[in-house]
Amino acid sequence: MLPSLTVRSRFPDRRRIVLGIASALLALGALASSQSATAPAAAQTSLADELHPATWAILVPSTWLAAPVPRLRRGDLLDVFGMKIGDRAFATPLVYGAAVILADDRGLLLEVDESDAAALASARAGGMQLIALLRSSR
Repeated sequence: MLPSLTVRSRFPDRRRIVLGIASALLALGALASSQSATAPAAAQTSLADELHPATWAILVPSTWLAAPVPRLRRGDLLDVFGMKIGDRAFATPLVYGAAVILADDRGLLLEVDESDAAALASARAGGMQLIALLRSSR
């Protein structure tokens, strides 16, 4: 049969209409989800912006601790002692009033000053285990 003799339907195929509508809906959904995903990321502040002037954040891994820490929340104050076990066992205070930023199973994220950070690093380099004591809020 010759192409000029075939009769075409005046109305477009229903499958093509449904496919076009589905494509348009998927495109709109993709645009909406990409715009909503980028908005909350811009609102987050960095940890460095939250620290007080002349302070640092240091992560004390839970493996450095000789005992489990008490239940902590953000803003609690800790005193940290270094403890050496052996024939000549001793304990020494390292940090007074370190503010807790985050406490979880991995360790403690503390806000400390320069001397406290150096004391923690030196004590750990010397093989000391650390003990964290929670200060009373009263």
